[in-house]
Amino acid sequence: MSSGFIANQYELLNSVILKHSGGEVDITDAILAMSITEDISYSDIQCSMAVVDSSGSLDTVEFDGTERFKYTFQSTQEDDAVISLEFRVYKVDITIDTESNSIKTYALNAITPETITQSSMDINQSFKMPLHKTAQHVFDKLGSNKELNVHETTGQYTYIVPGMTPFETMDFLCRRAYDSRYRSSAFFFYETADGYNFKNLERVIAEERDNAIQYRYTPTASVTDPDPQFVITDINLPTNKDILKKINSGAYANAVREIDLINQRVNSTEVRIKEDFITFEHLDDVAMSLDSKDIIDEHLNTINSTKWINSTGVEDKRRELIPRRKFYMDCLSQVYLSLRVPGNSNLRIGKVLDLDLLEMSGKTEEKGQEPKISGKYLITSLTHSILGGEYVCTITCQKESYRANSDNLERNIVVKQNANG
Repeated sequence: MSSGFIANQYELLNSVILKHSGGEVDITDAILAMSITEDISYSDIQCSMAVVDSSGSLDTVEFDGTERFKYTFQSTQEDDAVISLEFRVYKVDITIDTESNSIKTYALNAITPETITQSSMDINQSFKMPLHKTAQHVFDKLGSNKELNVHETTGQYTYIVPGMTPFETMDFLCRRAYDSRYRSSAFFFYETADGYNFKNLERVIAEERDNAIQYRYTPTASVTDPDPQFVITDINLPTNKDILKKINSGAYANAVREIDLINQRVNSTEVRIKEDFITFEHLDDVAMSLDSKDIIDEHLNTINSTKWINSTGVEDKRRELIPRRKFYMDCLSQVYLSLRVPGNSNLRIGKVLDLDLLEMSGKTEEKGQEPKISGKYLITSLTHSILGGEYVCTITCQKESYRANSDNLERNIVVKQNANG
């Protein structure tokens, strides 16, 4: 029970002051709509805001990219997290009301300020240390007061960052980061309302799946239900990528061949779903492959995707890293779920959502969970939206396997894993 929670409501905890080169303007009461987006694929948090100016107070603002504002809010339960973010405006679109020239609407596009700070910085340096320590070293150059949460990498190599911005460097490091335990090594650099992250998504899943946030959807669900904070008000059911694309892309079977000119040989690493599905971390405690054994045996366990690389003389794990990352990320990209829920300032990308979805077609008098679709999903994109005083969250989730609650488990590959990761 979410005691004290009022669905779709929020508390604005400070006035929204637009700071510019000529002074300050209080735009709190002029805000028509606001949205803040976190995304696993973004290195920053993005904000869009519509401001209606009927008094001409923004006419004196010479928008030049130095404008800043802070937005601080929370959902209505007393212990809900407070989201407090500073943004820097990088783009402004102005629309004049056709019926009254005195009314203007300003569409402010803003990002967290570190993105602009780092855009004119240059990292041109050699490193000999674990990659996660390099990530921390590069991040520290930003001078940000935010934290960087890192997952440790395995090994120590010598490498050169050839004149990149800090965020470009983070992408460079993500592609090369290796983790001997969570061997998909699917590292991403992204920002949430709690700070920056340099993390392996497979480890994120292993650590967060036991803390999954349960959301429930039924056709009769409404914000007047006993626990409205965790009711899904709108849902787009997931679709599985078509099988022909999987076959053509070598989604579940791929290889890397490394040409070693010094030793005059070719080194190979192969990954196949039938043999390797069990070696990865999965969202559900009992996980089932997205595809049946029949189609796996017929097409999806045959390698038809091979990447050739040259040996650098350094054992940097690329040969093992590339096929496993491709396999895991392709599995994770197969199933997308979009849903809309009452505004919740506790939500973050990187958390796991447990979808409790009742059967949509009535075969029995008492409905159970929808086969396959119910289960745990990784939150990969999250938008907090406030419009007309109503606060909602739009969530995109991804799933790399199904929960094994089908009637015919023998048709798929099934793996039971330790619930504690």
